[in-house]
Parts: sequence; structure tokens; C-alpha cells
Amino acid sequence: MSIPIRRLTTTEAMPQRILNAATAAFAARGFTGATMADVVDGCGAGIGSIHRQFGGMRDLFVAAFDRLVADIDRDVAAATDTSRGDDPARFAAATRAYLGALWLHRGVAVVFSSDDGPAGFARLRERRLCDALRRWTPEVAADPSPQGQLLLRMLGAILAEASSLVILCDDEADVALISDATIEAIDRLVR
Repeated sequence: MSIPIRRLTTTEAMPQRILNAATAAFAARGFTGATMADVVDGCGAGIGSIHRQFGGMRDLFVAAFDRLVADIDRDVAAATDTSRGDDPARFAAATRAYLGALWLHRGVAVVFSSDDGPAGFARLRERRLCDALRRWTPEVAADPSPQGQLLLRMLGAILAEASSLVILCDDEADVALISDATIEAIDRLVR
């Protein structure tokens, strides 16, 4: 008796095709310029199918962002999987991996770093960055005091500015320089 080989059906692949088309539309036109027609044209799904899978354009935008975050998180996890949580080298490795992954995905990341997003998206983006910092710097994140929370937000602001610089880089060598400067600035701040 042979075991049937399971193949990815069009239905199973459709969510990825929809997200790919939405991401391309957002990269080409921004959030406010992209339309559902752009997504339909890019993936071949009907509007009803897109709405059932994801909802509207806001939901597609957030889903595309979530996919980018997951891709970057995998890169950071791979770079830091052997480090202890309180190891300063862990934060440096995480910062380098994060900024390096952003540079690799800069064509998409630039869309999510702009002010052209759905209502409330800037706050969501900030929360995700703080969540990442909590994973990378558990000793800072463990401090619930107002000073500890301010420090965490300051680290996030530095990393956000570094991110903005990285996604606009044309040369990968500049990413290393920005990473070094970011790690140095944060090191001075947490001393």
C-alpha cells in the first residue's frame, strides 16, 4: 500500500499568495494608496476570499507586518540561541541580527516604518519593538519601576532610529556601522 503524497493545494497556498500580493501592493503604493483591486490582481483571489481569509486592508497590512516580524524574529532567535538571557553579548547579537534582517527585508520594512499605516499601527509597531527588547534584555524588562520602563522605551527609541537608518541603506557595510553605533549608544545608556 502506498502512502499518498500530500501536496499543497491552491486553497492552502492562497493565504500566502494573498499576503504576497498585499505586501507588494503596500510596497508599491503605501497603505493609503494600495487597493483591494491591487491585491486581487496580484493573487488571483476574489474579494470575498480575501475578506474571509483576512478581512479588509487594515487586517492585510497588520498580517503582512506580522509575517515580517516573524521572519525577523527567526533570524534574531538563530543568532541568540546559545546566549544566556542576561549576557551582554546576547543583546549585541540580537541587535546585529535584527538590523541585518531589517536590511534584508528593507523593501517591505520601509512600508511599515512610514507614517502611512492604518489608525493605531504606530502604537502596535512600538509595542512589538518593546516586546522584542523584553526578550533581548530580560534584566531591563524585569524592572517594573517608572525608571525601568523609561529605560526600556529609550532603548526602543534608539533601536527604532537605527532601524530607520538601516532600511534606507544602499550598502550592507553601512548596516554594520549603524549596528556598532547602536550597541555603543545603548551600552552607554545602561551602564
